[in-house]
Amino acid sequence: MKTIYLKELKMTRKLLMIWIVLIVMLTGFAAIEFVVLKDAMGEIAKMAEGFPKIILILFGLNGIRIETPLGAYQCMVYWTNLLAFFYAGFTGVFAVSREEKSGTSEFLFTKPYKRSAIIWAKIGAAVTNLGVFSLNMGIMSYLCIILPLGDTSIAGIHIITTAGIFLTQLVLFTTGLFISSLTPDYKTASLFTMLTVAVFYLVHFALDYAGITNFLNVLTPVGYFNVVSISVNGLDPFYVLLSLGIILTGCSQAAGLYEKRDLRPL
Repeated sequence: MKTIYLKELKMTRKLLMIWIVLIVMLTGFAAIEFVVLKDAMGEIAKMAEGFPKIILILFGLNGIRIETPLGAYQCMVYWTNLLAFFYAGFTGVFAVSREEKSGTSEFLFTKPYKRSAIIWAKIGAAVTNLGVFSLNMGIMSYLCIILPLGDTSIAGIHIITTAGIFLTQLVLFTTGLFISSLTPDYKTASLFTMLTVAVFYLVHFALDYAGITNFLNVLTPVGYFNVVSISVNGLDPFYVLLSLGIILTGCSQAAGLYEKRDLRPL
């Protein structure tokens, strides 16, 4: 299992680096933007007051004024989360389905390992990659977003938010993995996973626009840990437990389905 885990990390390192480079580019652009627009944030905030609520939600500006450090941070977290969450969903599909896509499934699963051991090794490698991604995103967000804002008092909120983002990534990874275990091929799994993540965002936007903060939020993982709620209450224990439950149940179910599935190259 260790051999497969290490091999999987090696096979996926280039893909991980591509997504990390995208995060570096995005946060680097944010740093430049904040430096250039720092003195004009008050005027931008006044302009934003006249925007429709749906526009504020779509650009991560709802709930906190953008001229405040927390508001500016929330805005950029919205954009970095787009990369983080779609990467997580894609990673779930990529973990096992790519063996069928590349025609290596028959070779891999005839090795002297239990199929369950192979699948869990792949899950472990994917979780490691998501952890590395989240750590790099947290570091770059601190260097390129918080420091240029000139207020390190929100560093604690940033750390907790990054932990929440990692948990959300694991939920979406599990979603992608589970969908790939049900669908017949890699392309279908990718399409349905990306659509599912998009639907999660649409539901989140709808609830946010309607001002709904009750139990319906359980329908959309992308809204479990947002900057506003974390700044007030920290990580909500209910959503932490819910996320862990989804991750453990989803991975176990997906692994079980893959054990019974007739894997073959496409």
